[in-house]
Amino acid sequence: MIATGCRMEIAHIDPETYSGIVNHKMRKDILRTLYRKALDGPVSKQELAEELGIDYHQQVYQLNNHLREFWVVKMELKKRGTRMELIAPSKPNVIFISLGKEQSIFIFDPLANLFGPLSKVGVRCDICSDAEARKCTKFVKTGCSCAMTSTATETAILTANGRKVDQRPVDVAIICALRGISIGQSCVIDIPCNTCAFLKRTIKIV
Repeated sequence: MIATGCRMEIAHIDPETYSGIVNHKMRKDILRTLYRKALDGPVSKQELAEELGIDYHQQVYQLNNHLREFWVVKMELKKRGTRMELIAPSKPNVIFISLGKEQSIFIFDPLANLFGPLSKVGVRCDICSDAEARKCTKFVKTGCSCAMTSTATETAILTANGRKVDQRPVDVAIICALRGISIGQSCVIDIPCNTCAFLKRTIKIV
């Protein structure tokens, strides 16, 4: 398992891009599968199609026309006189958020297969125990400007989305990312691999 899988970055995604994927099952399935399979290295488009059980050409159409910003070619191999592309997520460590009306936040996290309103789908570290979450939150707060005390407005935003301040590491990072949206900054946090319960339980990291 690659060490970069222990890094999380919260970044903003355009609402139109968000809706175009979240409301389309195949696009969500392609991204979810690509993010999971590419954890150990880039994969071919054919492998991806076979894993999903969908038509290769149909998948390539979706990759090229609707998902192009989410993947990159990492390697090219020659096979039977043709070139085979091996692809991987362009931003494998990113959890995207989109902003809606009345301070609503929407989650777009392919690796965790979480797509939808924050208040409904939650975040990847909801599977953590309270003790695990507290331990990871310490890493978050020492790794970026998330160490700043949340304002009343920021607390209200989380509350409006069914969350609590400092409840989980991603909640803290979301607030940090919201502060940077106006200037185009994201929030990057690093958590030791052996600490991240999500990776250990869901991805089976060792």
